[in-house]
Amino acid sequence: MKNFGKARNLFKDFRSKIEDNKEVLNDFVKAIDKLINEYDTAIYENRFIVGGAVEYIFIALLRYLGFEVEHIGRGQRRVDIKINGIDFSIKTNFTGRGDIRLINRLGNKEILWTEPTIFIISELGIVYADPDFLDTYDKGDAIVTNVNEIQRFVGEKPEYAVKVNIPRKAVKSKGYQTRLASLDIAKTILNQIKSELINYLG
Repeated sequence: MKNFGKARNLFKDFRSKIEDNKEVLNDFVKAIDKLINEYDTAIYENRFIVGGAVEYIFIALLRYLGFEVEHIGRGQRRVDIKINGIDFSIKTNFTGRGDIRLINRLGNKEILWTEPTIFIISELGIVYADPDFLDTYDKGDAIVTNVNEIQRFVGEKPEYAVKVNIPRKAVKSKGYQTRLASLDIAKTILNQIKSELINYLG
């Protein structure tokens, strides 16, 4: 098992710095609120775009606080960002309940969760955890934990949580029109090349 001491200390440093920067933390929350309510993650294509956008917004917050951050991105690696040279995975949950997938199983190979992870969870906050802290279970196609388990952990070790009211994804009323990430990208591209096709997107 990995030694998670450096990752844990880094999160505690982040927690200490954010206490002195509540205004920028509020900006982070406002950005998340706007993002998840304009791009409904019930639509599959939006789910991945919102996850990636959250990573970039979190990176901006970390850099504001003085951390060196590199975006690793999605791909075959199981980490999303590198903070001061340390790999972290980022997981989000904007319903405040249910399972959180830690690792997807590709094929029949055996998988283990080994990454220090930062969870951004509605109505709970920003939480650090690693495999020594959380109970997980194998769901067949993924290793998962759940929000109740993370809440239990925060109750026992509050020093690994920044308690901030991350907004919950709103229940959409009938007739609500969500934004589509692919349509917004298409509009941006066509505007950049000054194409008349922009007039035919609807």
